[in-house]
Parts: sequence; C-alpha cells; structure tokens
Amino acid sequence: MTVIQRLLIALGLLLLTACDAGPSAVLTDGKGEAPAQQVAPAEAPAPRATPSEAPPVEAEAEAPALREDSHAIRLPVGPKLEITSARYGDWPLWSSNRKYSAYENATYHYEKHGSEVGARSYEEWLGMVHGFIHAPPKGVETLSRNNGDTLFYDSRRNIFAVMTKKGAPRTLFRPYEGAAYWQKQKQIEAERRTITRDNFDPGVD
Repeated sequence: MTVIQRLLIALGLLLLTACDAGPSAVLTDGKGEAPAQQVAPAEAPAPRATPSEAPPVEAEAEAPALREDSHAIRLPVGPKLEITSARYGDWPLWSSNRKYSAYENATYHYEKHGSEVGARSYEEWLGMVHGFIHAPPKGVETLSRNNGDTLFYDSRRNIFAVMTKKGAPRTLFRPYEGAAYWQKQKQIEAERRTITRDNFDPGVD
C-alpha cells in the first residue's frame, strides 16, 4: 500500500469519527438501537375550581349613607287629650280608608315619620300632629282642596301635613324636596281648579 493510500484511509477515518461524535450522535442501548428520545414531561394543568371553590365575588359597594339633617326639629306637643282607637279628644284620631282603620293608619305614620319630628312615643306623635293641624304655628301656609282637605306647609321647619274636612290627619312628614314639594302641590291644585272651572256648565242643574 502506498503512502498516499494510507493517508487517504487515515483521512477518511478521521472524517467519519468527527461526524459520529457531532451533535447528531446518539448513544446506543447496548443492543445496537438508539434509545427513545427523552421528552420533558409537560406541566400538569392547574386544577379547575369546583363550585365550592369558586373565586370570591367582589362585594358590592355599600349604599351611600343617608345625609344627616342639620335642621332636625322637635314639634311642640299639643294638649294631652284622651286617646282611643278612633278619637283624639274630640277629634277623629286619623283618617281611615277601605283597607285600614284610623288606628292602623295613625300607627303606620308614626312608625314611618315620628322620628322626623322628634316624637318619642305614639302619644307624643298624636299630640304633635293634632297640635300642628288644629293650631298651626305662625307663618304656616295653607291650601284647600276641592274635596275639603286642607294642606299645610311650614317652610321654617319643612313640615307638610294634610287634614280632612272633619279634622282628621291624613299625613305629616318632612318632604325631602323641601319647598319644591310644596310648590308642586300648589301647582297640582291650581290645575285641578282650572279643569273644574272649564268643565262647569251653569245651564246644568
């Protein structure tokens, strides 16, 4: 074998060895087979929340606090008179209707509006209401309805009340809208009078 042939064989073996030891070379499993490619295990998916593990719901915002009335008042209590389920002294206790008695309406209005005028008891409430409508304080405006009701408004204390033609209270409260509520009531009554006057026919008995 010539020197040139020996050099070519050596060069070929060198190239073959470099190729097998490169990045693509794999080790055999001893049986002449390449082992299976190792694959990194995939991360397990995060467990889904069950209904009992549902994420907490963000709490709703609290309702805004009611504004404090800087003009809180206490109405004067009228004379102490005998109170029954139907009478306050000589006056009707309260107005009644088809669904509720005078006593039921009086207690309902006390529970709803008594604190607005500083009433500390049901009896005080009745004294305040009757005292207001039967002896209105100075400066209280009044307005009559076609059905005989009298409307009262005390702009200084922001108190609105209604009394029937028989002297029974219908309501007493402090309107949230203040004087605008009273103006609206006057407008309603003025419109009612206009309608009644326009529909009046003097030729009909």
